[in-house]
Amino acid sequence: MYLSIKLFSLGIFSLICISIIHADDQNNTFTDEELREMLFGDSTAEISPETSTPKSEWIPSYSGEFGVGYSDNPLYGPFVREDAVHLETSLEAFFMKQANSEHFSYIYLYGDGKVFEELNDHESSSIFLVQFDHAYTPLGTSQSYGLRLRHTYYDQGFDFSELGLPYSMRVRSNRSELIPYLSKKFSDQIKGTIELTQGFEDFKTIKDDNSDTSMVASISGKSEVIDWKITGGFTQKKYKTRPMRNADGSLLSAKSLRTEKTDLSVRIEKDFEYQALKNSSATIKWNQLQDNAGSYYDFTKFSLSIDQELKIAEYKVELNLGWAETKYDVRKIDSGEKFERQSMVAGASLTRPLYDKFDAYFRWSREEDFSNARDYEYFSNFWSSGVMWEF
Repeated sequence: MYLSIKLFSLGIFSLICISIIHADDQNNTFTDEELREMLFGDSTAEISPETSTPKSEWIPSYSGEFGVGYSDNPLYGPFVREDAVHLETSLEAFFMKQANSEHFSYIYLYGDGKVFEELNDHESSSIFLVQFDHAYTPLGTSQSYGLRLRHTYYDQGFDFSELGLPYSMRVRSNRSELIPYLSKKFSDQIKGTIELTQGFEDFKTIKDDNSDTSMVASISGKSEVIDWKITGGFTQKKYKTRPMRNADGSLLSAKSLRTEKTDLSVRIEKDFEYQALKNSSATIKWNQLQDNAGSYYDFTKFSLSIDQELKIAEYKVELNLGWAETKYDVRKIDSGEKFERQSMVAGASLTRPLYDKFDAYFRWSREEDFSNARDYEYFSNFWSSGVMWEF
């Protein structure tokens, strides 16, 4: 069976790589920027004229991917490393409705999964998300009122370093969020948004259920040189059964833990008009977490990520690189030093049109941790190739 999967994967991989050489053009229903703003940013973002005409019915858009790949450490193990071949697939469905100039709604469905051949205890990983958003913009005003509902289901491995567990494990969880928001355009170039989120998370395999309340405020602007966005937020999370701990990790109280997290980020984007050099972006983030116990979980984190998009002939190339440094305030490792973590993520993807609405892709991604505690050090690479489509 192992050999058959290897040969099957190699065959598909070779056909895809060959097909990348021959292609036609592809037409997109929505641009990546429009979808990113509507789904994960401000749903009142301006969209192109051909999609902004008021319609009484739902306008659908579908996309998906299917491919094969290989990973040298899909479970992110610090000591035991198991490699595996996998099949991967993802599906997206987007439904937009703008009955009049005051009301705009959309429904977004997303599913992504991997099936690993050799990993008996972790044969698959998946994530499913459904999101509904409705925004109301009164005529003659520059502000919008919105409500976003989101539910996410996870079935995959997680990094439990903040729990004091030096390994990854399979978990299943359901997270539901209620997000009312207010967005206001101060000018054609500057826009602000305030979001309030009430979230609930239910874990199926571990006792870490929690609820959180957060407020996020952002302001974004555009100029002839760059686009920018500044975001700040505060989140209070209450755990149902996770106990309080002393600075050394010992049990402080059986009372449930509560944490408070402060976030600040600055994002800059530049869209170049050169033939090869396209969109560039950089994001700087600062996070600080504090608990209501012995500061075992307290940390300060600084991260930087850079994304670059290139267009070379018919090929679309996307590159990303990220670095993060996390320093715990009082938590120590066996040597007596304060616990510190440095992590890196990197990735590259190559996309080539096959024919109308179909593309072929090849991707590589890497995650690596450089902690001063050996139990947390790991590195993992994923390679995959497949086809993607959009209707």
